[in-house]
Amino acid sequence: TNRPNALSCWSLKIDLMFRLLLTLLLLPAVHLSAQVTITDAYFPVAGDTLRYSVAEPGVSVDLLTAGADRQWDFGTLTAASELKLGAASPEGENVFTEADLALDIDSTTVGYYRNEAGSLDLIGIRGTNALLPGYEIEAKLSPARPERRAPLAYQNAYTSMATNVISVATAELPAETRSEYGVLLTGVDSIRLTTLSDRDDSVDAYGTLLLNGKSYEVLREKRVETVTTTVEVKSGALDYNDITPLLRAFAPEYAAFLGEQAPVTTYYFWSPGQKEAVATVTEEEDGRQSRMTYVRSDATNSTGGPFLRQASISIYPNPAYGLTTFEVSGLDNGEYTISVINVLGRRVATTTFSPTLGTAKVPIELDNLPRGTYLYTLMNQRGRILTTRRVMVGG
Repeated sequence: TNRPNALSCWSLKIDLMFRLLLTLLLLPAVHLSAQVTITDAYFPVAGDTLRYSVAEPGVSVDLLTAGADRQWDFGTLTAASELKLGAASPEGENVFTEADLALDIDSTTVGYYRNEAGSLDLIGIRGTNALLPGYEIEAKLSPARPERRAPLAYQNAYTSMATNVISVATAELPAETRSEYGVLLTGVDSIRLTTLSDRDDSVDAYGTLLLNGKSYEVLREKRVETVTTTVEVKSGALDYNDITPLLRAFAPEYAAFLGEQAPVTTYYFWSPGQKEAVATVTEEEDGRQSRMTYVRSDATNSTGGPFLRQASISIYPNPAYGLTTFEVSGLDNGEYTISVINVLGRRVATTTFSPTLGTAKVPIELDNLPRGTYLYTLMNQRGRILTTRRVMVGG
């Protein structure tokens, strides 16, 4: 019987060692190739429209734990509404002069962004604030707050803090605001709102997300934000005086917006080639998922910009009671919907109408609603919310 000689055995050992070494070398490469890195191609640019579906209230998905190679399955979701966020050039802007981009934050607020050094930074906002009903705010952030970073990769972590201050003379406040604050503004020359945002961002997971029958390679960014808002008033030569605790007692419906608020966690699922987040899930301090959006199937496309004409709307009686009339003007031809929404985000009344010569008086029966604070929205036939306001129901 022929037996292998020493040279053949040595050659076999060398071959096995080489194969083992090659396998070990390849394993990390295979693992790394599964990771997701997001470049600045996901930064919006002028002309984009970011299109989202808003999930039905109460929808909850399994977020899984942080880590590598996660396999999320969000199933099949039904949209409660659609959201379009337009992006435009801020050319001619005279307040936020450093901005490179104007982008809708929501239906009533526009954010102004600076794009430099791999970061899309929010430098200012123009729009509405629940604490100053009827007043359009313009507020700069100090320092600017990064909203998107690139390159973005697994285990990146960041901390940011930003403050915006709104100061306005009492005489410049609309009647709606002065009526809301009532005696608290007696003898007051000006009011100042200061909002401090403290946020921790971490890219805590990556993997595959299955949503509405489509699979996405995603990177998950977790943002935990704590917001503190104070309200101060100034009279004559006196310095500003903090009335935040007094306002909380005087108008408890504002409590959710005042003082240090509970931290809110939002998960963003980013995917290469998508300017929209594939999904965003907002989680409250108690673990309840309060809001979810997800990318619509149609691609990002061009828009004329976020500055659509805003309708003028008023209601009477105010506070609302029984048969309440919503008087609207400044509308184009078409079909519109007015919805009344309670504090849980549920529609409690809705009606559809078409204006005549741009105006309409729309009656809605609110007699069956409990006394309290509600929101009402005006939406056009394309699903765009033109305005959102707060209304007291006196039931």
